[in-house]
Amino acid sequence: MLVKGRRRLHRYQEIARVLARHGWGWILSRLGIPEHWKKHADLQPAEYAPAHLRKAMEELGPTFIKLGQLLSTRPDLVPEAYINEFSKLQDTAPTVPVPAIRAVIEHEFGAPVEELYLEFDDVPIAAASIAQVHRAKLLDGTRVIVKVQRPNVDDLVETDIEIIYARARSLEAHSEKARTLGLLDIADEFAITIREELDYTREARNTDRIREQMSTEKGVCVPKVYWELTSKRVLTLEEIQGAKITEVLVRNNPNLDYKELALRLASAFLKQAFVDGFFHADPHPGNILVTPQGEIALVDCGQVGRLEAENRVGAIRMLMAFEQQDPRVLADEILHLGIYHSEIDVRLFTNDLSKVMRSYYDVPSRSVNMGRLLTRVLSVSAAYKIRLPVVFAVLGKVFSNIDGICSKLDPDFNFTSVARNYVGKAVRSELSSEDTLNEFYRALVSSRNFLFALPEQLERLMRKAVEGTLRVEFKHQGLEDVEHTFARSANRISIALIVAGSIVGSSLVVSAGKGSKYWFNLPALGILGYVVATVFGVWLIVSILRSGRHK
Repeated sequence: MLVKGRRRLHRYQEIARVLARHGWGWILSRLGIPEHWKKHADLQPAEYAPAHLRKAMEELGPTFIKLGQLLSTRPDLVPEAYINEFSKLQDTAPTVPVPAIRAVIEHEFGAPVEELYLEFDDVPIAAASIAQVHRAKLLDGTRVIVKVQRPNVDDLVETDIEIIYARARSLEAHSEKARTLGLLDIADEFAITIREELDYTREARNTDRIREQMSTEKGVCVPKVYWELTSKRVLTLEEIQGAKITEVLVRNNPNLDYKELALRLASAFLKQAFVDGFFHADPHPGNILVTPQGEIALVDCGQVGRLEAENRVGAIRMLMAFEQQDPRVLADEILHLGIYHSEIDVRLFTNDLSKVMRSYYDVPSRSVNMGRLLTRVLSVSAAYKIRLPVVFAVLGKVFSNIDGICSKLDPDFNFTSVARNYVGKAVRSELSSEDTLNEFYRALVSSRNFLFALPEQLERLMRKAVEGTLRVEFKHQGLEDVEHTFARSANRISIALIVAGSIVGSSLVVSAGKGSKYWFNLPALGILGYVVATVFGVWLIVSILRSGRHK
């Protein structure tokens, strides 16, 4: 526990130094970090703020790089300038010495590297904040890529997660806006995501699943996983020879059909999202290769998105609403899928969605970027404090990236038209799926049970009505404040009547001159009545003023 606390303190100091160096020292006080760490807090960020925050995240390492990448998909949380900057986050790091990398492999498999691989290239081909990648050959000569987790990176990530949780709890405790945004929920989601990325067996399963999904797509391939050399910290994959898709664009290879490449790429991701409900969530150009045979290879399946059945149907309905230019259906679907804690002005919300849709009415469909459109819809929803499932923001970013790449491959490419075809496939797949048949069967069974039980239930109801034992209970909700107001008003009226009665009674006593003389030759009983009336009267006035009812 002591070591853990010391590690957390050291990390706090490191974060403070990096933020201060980039002019973000002022934010430390907002996060509740002690005063003596707020060095250079006077350096307020201006136009350069997003770029400096991005650089700070890159310096702070894997956790904050991944956090920035997550925030780049959340237009409901982050201004556009920061989203654009966070999208540029570069996950690079100095290389780890080869002996340390070999030690990780040998610890995972309990054998020397020479007994596991025929060849292992000590020169890494890539070094990121979480892993380092090397080329190797299996014992049978097969060329592979070996992804090895950096030593002790899991301890660093866990420390950072604890810090993020602590700051999220602090902000939610002191800020209504933080509670509305659900910062603790975001921290939970982020913790789950980055812990999954630290487990390479999960990435291996993701790769296998996407490989199976793409097996029916012509000209699209995904690397094979070699499970015998894969563990939580080591991942061994088939090496696919190919160039980044952006490099292919620059070379302008006459042997490649760029229109066909664009169609294949878009089709692969639309099928993953709308038909399979499980998609590659990090399709930047470095993760999309073009092989010498002209195939598209999807690599690095560490980040994936999952569209559950309800969300998948919701995404399809939202796309259909846009196609039919029906903002009311779009609004209804968002309200059905989203979470909100206050009353929504549906008419105003629908009108704002209509403004977004109208801006695309006269635009050719090939010029509509579906990802950016979805991002704009999410921004409007966020303005009304409606939180849609995070997967929609991820889907918007994925579609935006794929649409952009496809448009560079083929300037006349129409992503919306291709998506329309996959919406039809998704609907047919949903209707013909085994789950749909099972749900239909359950609905039939429930309907049958209801119909058979209905006569008996009606008979019981009628018998109770005839016998006079039928009891109907009403529960009023939301009337507690009204009851409290009436009770308080009744109390004040009672006090006012006591004051009035005391004044009238005292006046009668004084005018009659009865009783012993006390002061100014006035009866003591009359004076006592006036004192009681004054005390209660002052209390009544103060009570009214405090409650604001004097208006």
